[in-house]
Amino acid sequence: MDTLDLQLVGRALMVMAMLTAATFYIRLEDRATLESNGRLGLLALVVVCNLALVRLCFEMGNLDQFLYDSSLSAILPYIAPTALSPLIIAILMGSGPGLLTALVVSLFSAVMFGNRLELMVMTFLASCLAIFICRNIRKRGRVVTAGAAGGVSIAIFTWLYNWADGLPLETIFQQASTATLAGVVQGVVIVGVLPILESLFKRTTNITLLELSDYNHPILRRMQLEAPGTWHHSLMVANLAENACNAIKGNSLLARVSSMFHDIGKLVKPEYFTENQLDGRNPHDEKTASFSALVIKSHVKEGVDLGLTYKLPRPIIDVIRQHHGTNLIRYFYHKASKQAEEDGSDASTIQESTYRYDGPKPQFKESAVILLADSLEAASRSLQKVTPQNIEELVDRIFKSNTDDGQLDECAITMSELAKIKESFIFTLINSLHSRIAYPGPQEQVTSSGKKTTHERKPERVETSASQ
Repeated sequence: MDTLDLQLVGRALMVMAMLTAATFYIRLEDRATLESNGRLGLLALVVVCNLALVRLCFEMGNLDQFLYDSSLSAILPYIAPTALSPLIIAILMGSGPGLLTALVVSLFSAVMFGNRLELMVMTFLASCLAIFICRNIRKRGRVVTAGAAGGVSIAIFTWLYNWADGLPLETIFQQASTATLAGVVQGVVIVGVLPILESLFKRTTNITLLELSDYNHPILRRMQLEAPGTWHHSLMVANLAENACNAIKGNSLLARVSSMFHDIGKLVKPEYFTENQLDGRNPHDEKTASFSALVIKSHVKEGVDLGLTYKLPRPIIDVIRQHHGTNLIRYFYHKASKQAEEDGSDASTIQESTYRYDGPKPQFKESAVILLADSLEAASRSLQKVTPQNIEELVDRIFKSNTDDGQLDECAITMSELAKIKESFIFTLINSLHSRIAYPGPQEQVTSSGKKTTHERKPERVETSASQ
């Protein structure tokens, strides 16, 4: 075999070894990708396209302009967009897959440009820095900042390394400038490509969630006008869920935004839900218990339909579907049992499934937190007296009811996390439901001359059950 064939075999073996290592990493640390065709397809597409662009930059060296100008050909490795796929994967799939992608792209890029170890090191460093800046990203402008920071890190590394290697300062300056500019361009390209990939592969970033948190979203505006009680309830659930997810290191933004949309199905028949019955009229008084339960249950399905109509991201639609699990609608179930006893019927013939939500049960932590927060916020409205002890007892009762009923059995949430969630709920409720002192008001008095005067009444001492 000639030298070219041996080199080709060596590179093929290196590719196979790298792919094998990547497979082992995915099996060990990223099972979600291994079990999802969408995630695997996204990973493969982005990496292959990135390597194709790097190869294109390498092939540019065969053009006449680069063949006969050594200073111009020296900047080719710094044009290559080596941070493109690592940043995209980190934003759409997480930092772990992003770092794996950075290692693969950096290694293959270094091989393409003549087995240059320093090129692999500095491109991998740039990608790691960019991924670090983009963790928990919430603004698109930060992507450009991350790309620019990666380019600057390559520029600094290039300046120090090539200066020590004795390269002309003019060449080093060209390489450093090119690396910085390439980093900025990569950031701009990623900002443009992200919405396309989000839509194509059904991925949801924090950037999209933050955009959906705008109160002027059409469906949120409808809630504010047509179901103000439900809107206020959703905001309270959002506050509870966000704080609890922060406590367990979950996605607090996903919890908050999903909570804002979780009850949109009530827009179809808002008057059937107590928080919207401002005139005291309750349409359930004229309906049978089974019909009332059917109306209450239907808000989940109608919420999913509205979510699909307004093209809400899949995680939010999943929360809408799961936020009641298969819980029992106790009020109407007991109403049906009582009615059966009054009619002389056998209450045991009442089918419990008629009065249970259709599910499914929560499948991920944020959904479980929202289920608990939703139940707790609704129940807290019935507290006769708001004291820390009453709130703790209510939280314990809600948690016990859901865990005994198996509502949390299908999500990966631990007892330790449940304890942190409970503590967060208690803290939030105590600080949001506390009472206030009575404000002084004007008090009229008649003077000896017969004229009325007013003076400020001193506030009476009022004992409160929680901190002011």
